[in-house]
Amino acid sequence: MNKYAYLFAFFAVCFFVIPAASNAAGTTGASLAVYNSGRALVEETRAVTLPKGPAKVVFKDVPGTMDPTSVRAWAPCMRVLSLEYISLPVNVQNLLDRYVGKELTAILPDPADADARTLRKATLLSNDGAPVFLVGDEVYVGAYDALLLPELPKDLTQSPTLALTTDNRAAGSQAVRLSYLMDGLNWRADYALTVDDSGTGASLDAWATLTNQSGYAHAGADLKLVAGDVRQAPSARPAYKGMRAMAMNVEMDGAGQPAEESFSEYHVYSVQRPVDLPASGMVQLSLFSAPKVAVTQELSSRFQAGLGQLSMPVKQPVESTLILGNTEKNGLGRPMPAGLVRVFMPGPDKSVLLAGESTIGHVGSGGQVKLGLGRSFDVAVERSQTSFARLGKNSVEMGWQIRVTNGKDMPQAIRLVDGYPGQWKVTVSDHQHTSPEAGAVTFDLVVPPSRDGKQTLVNYTVQVTY
Repeated sequence: MNKYAYLFAFFAVCFFVIPAASNAAGTTGASLAVYNSGRALVEETRAVTLPKGPAKVVFKDVPGTMDPTSVRAWAPCMRVLSLEYISLPVNVQNLLDRYVGKELTAILPDPADADARTLRKATLLSNDGAPVFLVGDEVYVGAYDALLLPELPKDLTQSPTLALTTDNRAAGSQAVRLSYLMDGLNWRADYALTVDDSGTGASLDAWATLTNQSGYAHAGADLKLVAGDVRQAPSARPAYKGMRAMAMNVEMDGAGQPAEESFSEYHVYSVQRPVDLPASGMVQLSLFSAPKVAVTQELSSRFQAGLGQLSMPVKQPVESTLILGNTEKNGLGRPMPAGLVRVFMPGPDKSVLLAGESTIGHVGSGGQVKLGLGRSFDVAVERSQTSFARLGKNSVEMGWQIRVTNGKDMPQAIRLVDGYPGQWKVTVSDHQHTSPEAGAVTFDLVVPPSRDGKQTLVNYTVQVTY
């Protein structure tokens, strides 16, 4: 079997073999491959005792989020003839569906006393939306306090069940290997980027945050984390609704960081020690650290111009961005899986404060990471349209004045980016400009402190043909 096709997971289960008597299951280890698309590939080995010839093996301890169409089972002397997956949880809808046409006991309001209740035998006529009862000779549609059912329907299960019909060449103990996909497991990267006092260097710590909302625990698992956008076909399988999630704090341990390898168009992180994954909770594992990374801080303000005339000034937000290169020269040069980056910077008293959070997609080696931190408090940009003329049916000329105010004590570098539709040409400008982006004119300014309300002004005229 190809070692990349399946991943091993081993744990104890309850099972029955028909016609042979059932025996206790054996635990032989655990392994998971978790994708950052919300699913996992599992392979597990379960010990069973099989008779010679036909038999039915029933595994009661299986995930409720298992995709039964993905199940594959194999043992040296065993051939699987058919597979059956039963997942009918005990809930109100399933219970009442099985009592349609049957008698039950209903606790109903007493017609003679609004504060009293009465027990009545009733036949459930329908469970489509709200239950409809036949009470005596009358059809009852209305409120009820509770329903008492004489027994639990046998086809409802408190946990899902996987049954294999097998044909066995020899009797005896077998290690049955199961592989399947399951939902409810996910992971993402969480990064902590701490900028130093100079503002040009930082340290980066990367963590893998693994969450389990399947309601199914994995103990001592051999874990692999697959990073990348793996295509997943839409599934018609109904979701198992007997799932409850709760928060769980797990102590982070930076020792034994996962080994990273390329796999097809993706990357795989193999965790070097067994992992206990709670049924509903999360675990964080250290991915890698980069103690010395060069960073650049940038202020920018963008404006997307239309083709009409503006009569009122426009205030533009000024965004703060932190930029770093994912290169070996910059202390990185490794795959950075998608996730959340928290940026910390030193405060006035040298204590570390949160400066912003930003999500990133997958960034390969050699790529660039841009982290939007928030809006500037002290640097403001406002523009006014100083002229507007229609030159033709599909051509206009616009004049702009952009006013930049710097409330800090030090000069601030800021990039102004104005976007235009169609073809455009700057005809007059009192500042140098470039066009590093298609469809936009860019002004790179160094704005001195705006003492006594003095502003930095940019005036230019542009012709646009659309």
